Amino acid sequence: MANLEQMKQQEIIEKQNSLTKTKAILKKEFIGIDLVIEQVIDALSSWYMFPEMQEKPVIINLWGLTGVGKSSLVNRISELIGYQKKYYHFDLGESSNKEWQVKRQLEDIYEHVNGYPVLIALDEIQHARTINEQKQEVEKAPSRIIWQLLDSGKFQIRKFNFNIDDLYDLVAKLRYLSRSGVEVANGMVIKNKELYLEHMKTKDESSKKKTQNELFFVPPSMYETIYSLAKELFETPFDVKTKLLDLNGKETIMFLHEVFIIANSPKEVDCSKGLIFVLGNLDEAYTMSNDFNPDMDANEFHEQSLKINLPTIKKALKKRFRNEQIARFGNIHIIYPAFSSTSFKQIINLELSKIAAKIKTHQNINIQFDNSVHQLIYTEGVYPTQGTRPIFTTIHQIVKSQFGKIFSELYLKQLSITKIVLNAQGNNLIVKYVKNQSEVHTIKIPLQLSLEKLRKNKKDDVQAITAVHEAGHAVLSVALMNTIPEVIYSNTTEVNTGGFVYTKFNKNFVSKKEITKLLAVYLGGRAAEKVIFGEENVTTGAEEDIKKATNFIMEMLKNCGMGNVPAAYHIEDASANTYINDYNNQLNKEAEKWISNAFNLAENTLKKEEQLLLKIAEYLSNNRKMEKRQIAQMVKKYTLGLSLDVLKKENETNFYRQQLITKIKSLNTTPKNKKSIATFDFSLNNKLNTDC
Repeated sequence: MANLEQMKQQEIIEKQNSLTKTKAILKKEFIGIDLVIEQVIDALSSWYMFPEMQEKPVIINLWGLTGVGKSSLVNRISELIGYQKKYYHFDLGESSNKEWQVKRQLEDIYEHVNGYPVLIALDEIQHARTINEQKQEVEKAPSRIIWQLLDSGKFQIRKFNFNIDDLYDLVAKLRYLSRSGVEVANGMVIKNKELYLEHMKTKDESSKKKTQNELFFVPPSMYETIYSLAKELFETPFDVKTKLLDLNGKETIMFLHEVFIIANSPKEVDCSKGLIFVLGNLDEAYTMSNDFNPDMDANEFHEQSLKINLPTIKKALKKRFRNEQIARFGNIHIIYPAFSSTSFKQIINLELSKIAAKIKTHQNINIQFDNSVHQLIYTEGVYPTQGTRPIFTTIHQIVKSQFGKIFSELYLKQLSITKIVLNAQGNNLIVKYVKNQSEVHTIKIPLQLSLEKLRKNKKDDVQAITAVHEAGHAVLSVALMNTIPEVIYSNTTEVNTGGFVYTKFNKNFVSKKEITKLLAVYLGGRAAEKVIFGEENVTTGAEEDIKKATNFIMEMLKNCGMGNVPAAYHIEDASANTYINDYNNQLNKEAEKWISNAFNLAENTLKKEEQLLLKIAEYLSNNRKMEKRQIAQMVKKYTLGLSLDVLKKENETNFYRQQLITKIKSLNTTPKNKKSIATFDFSLNNKLNTDC
C-alpha cells in the first residue's frame, strides 16, 4: 500500500515537472504570447495531473486573429505532454466533406481511446455557427455532435462497418446448416461435416485440409470481424475464440445474432475525461481583422486587441450561437493579442536563426543575415492582422528560394570561405562570400518585391490630391476634436486606397455637441479639395468618406435618439414594434441638415487654418507618410487655433464627472415637503400597471 502511494506521489511530481518544462519550451518557440502560454498551462494542469477525477471534459477556448499560433500551440502541447497518439484535431471550416471527416474521427476515438483521457481540438469553431448574419437559426449536422461533446463529453454515433454484411451472410448459412442436421459441440462440427464443408467452402477454403476433428463451426477467419463489430463483449480478439469454443450450434447462432444487434446499434463515444480546446477567429470581437493594409502600425492593432475581454468575446459569440450553446463553452476564454512590431521582429529573427542552423547542419557553412534583410522581410511581409503566415512566405521568397543560386555560385567558383553574409540593398539581395573577415566574392540577386514599388513616392496628381484630402481630415481632427492623428499616409499599398489618416479619439461615447464636429472630420477631405482646388475640381475620392458620414448621422438619428425626437426609427414592419416608422422622411431631412451644417463647418475651419492645411499637404505631396511627431510640429508652428498645451488639457478634462460633482455639491439640503430620492424604490424591471 505504501509503495502504491509513493508511486502516485512520484507520478504527480513527474507530471508537474513535465508541465514546467513544457511551459519553458513553448515560451522559446512561440513569440509574443507568454501570458497566453501561462494561462493555457494553468488551465490544463488539473486535467493532466488528475484526469481520472473528471466527470465532464475540461474546455479551454482560444480566441485570436488568424496566424497567431492557436492551432500550432495546441499541436505542440500534445507533443510535449506525450499525447500525440491521443490527440484529435477537428477542422470545422467550410468544406463539402466536413460531416464525413468529423464522423470518421469520432469513430476513431471510439475504437482506440473511448473512456480514457484524450485531447481534442475543435478548430475554426466560428464556422459551426447556428445563427447566421440575419439572426436566423441554421442547422449543420456535424455541429450537433459538437454541442453534445462540449456538454457531457458523451454522445452516440452510428458506426457503419462493411464487415456487418459478412456477419449477416455467416449467420444465415449457419442457421440453414443447423436446421439441415449439422450438429455442434464446444464450437466444433461433430455431425454432417461433409454438408458443412460443401456450404462453407467459399468462406474458408482451408477447412478442406483440416482433419475431421478440427472443423470449427465458425471459421477462424471471422474472429477478427466479430471482435471489431462487438468490442464491448471482449477484452482482446483471443476472447472471441474462447467464447465460441464453449458453445453448441444453437448457442453459437444466438451469440452471433447478439453481435449483429450490437454492431447495428448506436455506439456511445465517451470523452468525459478529455481536454477540449475550442479555437476560433471572431471578427465580431477583433474588429480590426478585415483591415489588410500592411502600412498600418502593428502596435496600434496590438493595443486595440488588449482591450478585448471576456464580455467582448461573449457578446461576439451571441452573433453566431444560441445562449445555451455559449454556456457550453464554459468560462475559460484565453484571448490572443495581435502581434506588436517587436513580436513580429522577434519571429523574423527566430525563423532566420532556424534557417542558419539548418544550413550549418546540412552544408557546414555559417550564414549571416544583415539587419537590412530583417528590415526588408518586415516591410514586405508584415500584415498586422494576418499574423505570421505572410512572414513565412516572404522569408521563403526573399531568402530560401535564393539558396540554389547562392550555393551553385559557391561550388562553381570553388570558393574557400568561412561564412556567407546576406545584405538587402533596394530591390537586390547582396551575397558576400567571406573568408576570415575578407570578402572573396560577391553576387547580386534581383528580387521581385510586392510592396516596394507600391510604396514609392509618385509625386503626381494622384498623390497631390490625396495629400490635400488627408490633410483636410488631419487639420479638422486637431481643430475640432482636439486630437493629433497618429499617422497620415498620402500613398499606401492597400488596393483602391490612395491614403488614410489614423486618429485615436480617446472617448467611449459621443455627445450631441460633437456630432457636427465628427461629421465635419468625415467630410474634411472633400472640404479640403474644395478649398484648395475649387468646387469645379473636387474629385470622387471622398466617396467612402461620404458613405461613412451618412451612415454615422443616420445611426445617431435612428438608433441613438439624437434627432428632434429621442426615439428609435425603423422601416415599416409590423413586427418592429420597438421602432417608429419615418413615414414623412423627417429623419432624412434632419440628416441632410446635419450634413450640410457639418460641411460648412469643415470648409470654414479649413479656410481659417489654410496655412496649416497647405503645409501638411505640401509635405504629404512629396512624402508618403507623416507621423504624429511631425504633425505636432506643424500644428505648433502654423495653426491659428489651439496650442499643443491646450489640446492636451482638453483631452484630459473629465467634463461629465466634474459636472456631476458640481451638481451634487449644489444640493445642500433636501426640501422638507419632499421625500429624499433615497427613500424611493426604483427597479428597471418593474412595469407600470396599466389598463391598456
